[in-house]
Amino acid sequence: MPPDDLLIFRSDFTLMSHDIQPGTTPVSPGELTITPDRSLTARFLIFMMPVLLDCVLQSASGTIGNIYVGRLLGPGDLAAASSFFPLLLVLVSCGVGLGTGASVLVGQYWGANQTERARVVASAALGVGVGIGILIAAAGQVAIRPTLALFGTPPDILDHATRYAASLLLGTPALALIIISSIVLRGAGDNVRPLVSMAIQIVATLLLTPLAISLGMGLNGAAFAAIGGWCIALIFMALSLRHARHPLAPDVAMLRELLPERAVLLPVLRLGLPAMVEIMTMGFAEIALVGRINVFGSDMTAAYGLFMQTLTYIEYPGMAVGITVSVMCAHAIGARNEAEARAVLRVGFVVGLVVTGCLALAVTLAPGPVASLFTTDRHVTELAAHAFRVVMWSAVPLALGGVIGSAMRASGDVIAPMSILLGCIVLVELPVGYIAAHHYGAWGVWLGYPASFSSIFIVTTVYWAIRWRKRGLVPVI
Repeated sequence: MPPDDLLIFRSDFTLMSHDIQPGTTPVSPGELTITPDRSLTARFLIFMMPVLLDCVLQSASGTIGNIYVGRLLGPGDLAAASSFFPLLLVLVSCGVGLGTGASVLVGQYWGANQTERARVVASAALGVGVGIGILIAAAGQVAIRPTLALFGTPPDILDHATRYAASLLLGTPALALIIISSIVLRGAGDNVRPLVSMAIQIVATLLLTPLAISLGMGLNGAAFAAIGGWCIALIFMALSLRHARHPLAPDVAMLRELLPERAVLLPVLRLGLPAMVEIMTMGFAEIALVGRINVFGSDMTAAYGLFMQTLTYIEYPGMAVGITVSVMCAHAIGARNEAEARAVLRVGFVVGLVVTGCLALAVTLAPGPVASLFTTDRHVTELAAHAFRVVMWSAVPLALGGVIGSAMRASGDVIAPMSILLGCIVLVELPVGYIAAHHYGAWGVWLGYPASFSSIFIVTTVYWAIRWRKRGLVPVI
């Protein structure tokens, strides 16, 4: 799943509840204006499409970057970059967690037409995110090599992986800012700016990556190109918000609020820390599984990189549905329209099933051609294709469980989704992956994924049926 989440937009319409009179909520050029007479499904799809496109662009950026590395540098460098992915997931969880907590509050404040309070919450999340990013960037320069070695990075790629990771970590503050900004803007109903920012980031990265590699910078060049893309996207986002005079535009007041008051920070942390723990746990679980995968050699590590990159293509549409559910539910709850909040979940469930199901089926039926997009190494391609056949179908129950969890978080119920995810990872994914790898060898490593993905959906659905659908949905603000 990913952090990322990590996604925006500007559709010139504001999500409006039936309880909010037209004209009462300020509408900036970066907001959606959807009126109550549109069907909920139409509103849902209109809001979701830019988020989905953002997700696809994120995957495309990572995919093209891997293609550059795999074809211009070789499978060894591809394996080195892949070995750092789970640790990066742990690190970005801080930004995603803070952004998620702030997004719930911003969404409810936005639905209640309290834009000033929404800005204060956004400033608090950005301030903490930058501080954490600076700490990670500094500590990573010292700790990254022993950390990669601890989790079993193959010796033949350890030096490459260390240099790449240390370079990429220098951009952690910028990455935290872009993640939190995008998530918070979506909470305010603004999907287009994150989308445009992502497009600018991708174009910049794709132009800079081959240039840096051709100049002899190797894998480090790919890392610096990614950082350059993040910074350019941030500059665009700030200038765009300022030009539109958006309520969340950076200004002197926001700079003062980067050091948040306790009363502001605590609700953000209360809602954001569980999301942070979720993504961190996923990252540590991936690190543990990569340690097991690394035992089977660098070709298996490279195949894991292809597997994870492809899995994101299937997961991201489900994430787009989940983000839409979260934002629209938060707006409806903030406006005290409980019936619409529950209806949003029903629409999201159906859309998630259709979109994710089609993609999962396509990759499962044609695993070889998909894997061959990344590398010409036949052995790596065969290993990745096997992983696709074993795992990809289970992205469907994972997406549906994520949709239900998104509605829960939008209502302020963050502990249950966190507990379910942690339980399934610790009690299902890791044991099944290790036991299957012990008994069946390299191909058994992948069995932990479908086991945990299915468990997350089953347990989340049971919790929804027994507890969540019967509780009242009231704002947490």
